[in-house]
Amino acid sequence: MKKLLYAALAFSSFAAGNELPAGIIEQIPAGYSMWLYESGELDGDTLTDYLVVVHNPEEATLAKEQEAPPRPLLLFTQTVDGTYELRARNDQVVLKINEGGQCDPFDGDAQGLAIKDRYFTVENGVACGQHWTDYITFRYDPTVKDWVFHKRIFENWVLNDSQDPDAEALVLDVYKVTTAKREAPVRFEAYRP
Repeated sequence: MKKLLYAALAFSSFAAGNELPAGIIEQIPAGYSMWLYESGELDGDTLTDYLVVVHNPEEATLAKEQEAPPRPLLLFTQTVDGTYELRARNDQVVLKINEGGQCDPFDGDAQGLAIKDRYFTVENGVACGQHWTDYITFRYDPTVKDWVFHKRIFENWVLNDSQDPDAEALVLDVYKVTTAKREAPVRFEAYRP
């Protein structure tokens, strides 16, 4: 699973070389700026869709004085006439600047988004003081005509206390997989990590 995710991340990062369409930029909520995006096929119609993470450019300053602002993940689908429709929004799945312990859990370089065949994954994680990664995957469900939670993989590493000079610096401490219940789908907009 991990190798597939890395391959999907590499592929989708390469595919995101195109610019964000003006029709999407016009729909970014007031007070937010585009931070990171990926393009791909999200709903099975073969048209190019987009995931867009937006953030408040002043979030670092605001987080010192009050609760950090959310980082909404916006899901846009392309229509047959070439316009883009905001189909879903989740303000919780991309973690806030201060929800990673000592480090930002979604810095846009080490963490990111991946899209593949109506599935998409959000990666949060830190590697400073603490070492953890959290992959949350959603899929398009044609029966409900919406995106639903599919799977979450959480990994945590700790310092290796081995005295062996060839030992790895970190060892896996927690590996937890949470899989969706098909009989009770959780829509993307309602999902809370």
